[in-house]
Amino acid sequence: MSLQTRSMERTSAGEKQQTWHQYRIFIEEVNSLIGSALVEEFRNDNENDVNPNIIVGNGENLPRGATKLINAADPKELGQIVLDCDIVIFHQNYCRAEYAYKLLKHGQYQQTKTFILISNPMTWSTTPLKERKIDETAIRQSMGGDTEDQPIFKKYDKFTENDLPIRKINFLERLKHLEQQIIVCDKPQLHAYIITPGLVYGNGEDILYDLFKTAWMTPDAELPIYGDGNNIIPMIHVNDLANIVNKTVTLTPNEKYIFAVDYENMTQKKLINTIAKSVGNGFTKNVTTATEKLLTINVWLRPTQVFESDDQYIDANKNPIILWQSKEGFTKNIIKIREQFKQYRGLDTVKLIVHGGTTSGKSNLCKQLANFYRIPHIQIKPLIQELIEQQSELGELVRNTLTQVKDQLVAEALAIFEAEKKKKKVPKGQPEPVFDPSGIQPRLPDSVLIQVYKWRLDQNDAQNLGYVLDGFPKTLEQYEKLFLNEEGQLIESIKPKGVIYLEYTDDQLKERAKQINDNPRYSEDLVVKRLANFRKNNEQLLSQYEQLDIKRISDSESAFEQTKDFITRNGPILVLQDVKDEEVVQMDEQQDDVSPSPQTSSIQQEKVAVVQQSQFQQSQVGPKKKGDQLNKSINESRQSKDNKKLTDEQKQDLIRQQERELLDQRSQPLRQYLADNVVPFLTEGLINICEKHPENPLQFLADFLEQKGNELQALGQ
Repeated sequence: MSLQTRSMERTSAGEKQQTWHQYRIFIEEVNSLIGSALVEEFRNDNENDVNPNIIVGNGENLPRGATKLINAADPKELGQIVLDCDIVIFHQNYCRAEYAYKLLKHGQYQQTKTFILISNPMTWSTTPLKERKIDETAIRQSMGGDTEDQPIFKKYDKFTENDLPIRKINFLERLKHLEQQIIVCDKPQLHAYIITPGLVYGNGEDILYDLFKTAWMTPDAELPIYGDGNNIIPMIHVNDLANIVNKTVTLTPNEKYIFAVDYENMTQKKLINTIAKSVGNGFTKNVTTATEKLLTINVWLRPTQVFESDDQYIDANKNPIILWQSKEGFTKNIIKIREQFKQYRGLDTVKLIVHGGTTSGKSNLCKQLANFYRIPHIQIKPLIQELIEQQSELGELVRNTLTQVKDQLVAEALAIFEAEKKKKKVPKGQPEPVFDPSGIQPRLPDSVLIQVYKWRLDQNDAQNLGYVLDGFPKTLEQYEKLFLNEEGQLIESIKPKGVIYLEYTDDQLKERAKQINDNPRYSEDLVVKRLANFRKNNEQLLSQYEQLDIKRISDSESAFEQTKDFITRNGPILVLQDVKDEEVVQMDEQQDDVSPSPQTSSIQQEKVAVVQQSQFQQSQVGPKKKGDQLNKSINESRQSKDNKKLTDEQKQDLIRQQERELLDQRSQPLRQYLADNVVPFLTEGLINICEKHPENPLQFLADFLEQKGNELQALGQ
């Protein structure tokens, strides 16, 4: 495929002439987190369908908006593409980046080209923080300039791009050498830049993926904080990084070294706590071993100002050059970031209401669905009990309301008891009747009950995975207060995706109630009364449910399978299956709005399994590589069961594959170490051998490496 730059003009009636310029762009690793964001940033086929930008890159799959995949491991093919492109962007393989830069540096071409190297914040990790001057600290405090509670932000100053000469690098030598070459680049036809980002987050996540996955999938997880967690971590949303790269290409600033970080002063502790509270259960723990190096860096970088003059910077908020998505940083945008993670990883939610009369089997079906999809089963009794035991504002409201309601009910019942007692004389020899309030169970009024349910639906597990509501709402008024906002629109974050209606006649439900023995709640009189209340509100509620999506089921034996078919009616979804060998309750225990008694529950062992992957996930552009890590981790937990069905040969192949993946993962740090510290000098020695053809090449190479080592040692490297 020949890459050519063209300009075309469009005119139409009543419109001004518009010129489209087509750029040829190479982006490294287009399927990675950064690569996919760069493709989305530079693609313009949605605006210009005549001669859109030609985007070429390497990777496993051709993303939407890209034109062609190449084999970047082939120097000849990579070299041809690099010399043929207008814009070349590298962010991962610094050996190939150096090769591409040298081609552009020494190549012959007429048109101007741009080379972008997205560097690594670890290049600043061994540079001590820049201490703030005492007089400057006093001035800032007097002017109220310090707004951070952490002492570390009051003691130090941010690094700027002008501090590059004082940076100290004790590793990543190859990257350092490449950066030095780019900074001194003086070729008129080549605009070369280094963009150093903070820790990159957003979309499907990369560095923070394991933290998100653990918080998402493990209810009792404690996210690790390395050391005291007070180290400063610069950060940037991947889409903001892509926009800064685009602005660098477009505006061609004079500065060659640019920071790409947001405006939040972030520490490791603050970062982990934000993920724990907004994605998981809020629990953290301190550890002594770090699993991710970037979480241990202690670097404070100032957001770049190279695109704005001193005069423009005052009005930057009104007329921003960088189109920020998360300018304020990670913490203030965590809800949006959580939704991006769900979207890019194809983690669809299951949000259902199970509706039906007493003894229709609601609780049994809800329990099966909650186990299979691993979603919260929301029942009124356990929910109220949880809040009663909770030291929170809502918990206090529930406790006080139940006490007030019960006191009122007791007073009314006592008045009736005393009145009846006066009417009836107690026969001689018979004991006086005693008033017993223990059987009086208070119910929460709807005003408080709706607050309770809204609180539960806003919890992280319900937001991340979904929920199944057991027999609530019971009236149209409850539905509207729970799911509709002041404008009468469904609240997007908690709205149900469907309703299961267990549809049986009154006679069928009464017959089922007769099979429940030794339970006064299912006496004939109470069942008749409850069914009458159910029918009274049912028609209006069903009319509302029809506007959502409703599945009517009248066969208890196939209810679970029919519900699964209903859930996947619009395509398969990623589900977590709960495999248990336990008996389920056959009859529904209708949950009343009363104060429950504390109950104990046994700890159950769960296994997770992937049923099918979301079609939405397959169509999205994002950091989705073959063998997505989330799906891979779920599949691994199921292998112990699946291995029983495999042949011996298949088992051996599976084991070999697992060993290869493990070895590849463990060897990554060593390979990076060799690439940074050994390969450059070994390559230089081999080039000298090819040029000089010594009689003893091995001895020549050994002498060369020894001489090189002495030179580096003399330079203090």
